[in-house]
Amino acid sequence: MKLLKLTFGLLFLLIVTSCVTTLPLNQQFYNTKKVGVILQVDSIGMARDGGQGLLDMALTSGNRFTETLKKVEPKFNLNETLKSEITNILNSKNKQFQFIDKKIDYQNLTNFEKPNSEKKYSKKDFRNLKAINNVDEILFVKVKYGILVSYSGFIELDKQGYVNIGTEVIDLNDNSLLQQENFQTVAKMNGNWKKGEDFGNLTNSINDAINNSISTLKTKF
Repeated sequence: MKLLKLTFGLLFLLIVTSCVTTLPLNQQFYNTKKVGVILQVDSIGMARDGGQGLLDMALTSGNRFTETLKKVEPKFNLNETLKSEITNILNSKNKQFQFIDKKIDYQNLTNFEKPNSEKKYSKKDFRNLKAINNVDEILFVKVKYGILVSYSGFIELDKQGYVNIGTEVIDLNDNSLLQQENFQTVAKMNGNWKKGEDFGNLTNSINDAINNSISTLKTKF
């Protein structure tokens, strides 16, 4: 039974990972066109790693982390941190850009019907944003962060601070992808996650993961 749980968890992880397409940045991006930046940072939360069956997941809902995570969330202001870093990256490349503050519901965007072409395309149709925002391209950045808990069945093995960033650069002329990346950074937790002044162990671990993610983000552009 334990082997079955582990196999199920690993299989689930492999399926999810295999669905993520990686496309390095097309140097066409560094042209005179203007890009609209959509930055969406989810509320702080708990993510899981390792091998678990459905019953194990039900027994380890993660609700016990919610209250503490909400207490430390105001310390990070990850949206403004990433906004500043993206600004620095694009300015260093002399790329014209503007931030689009209106929140985009990615899941409810129209699905894009891929034409018969060797190009890669976004699964969602962003083209209507061209005229609305007077931009030629979209840089869509989706961010999740918080605590990553590793499991073997229902047994907790480890806890780390984590940040997951997914990016897409879309050419609004035809909805083709100029880049697609998804990466996750983690940082060791030095001590019990609930201990330390104002949950310092947890806070420091998440801060380290944020710094690691910014370093990785810079390499993608």
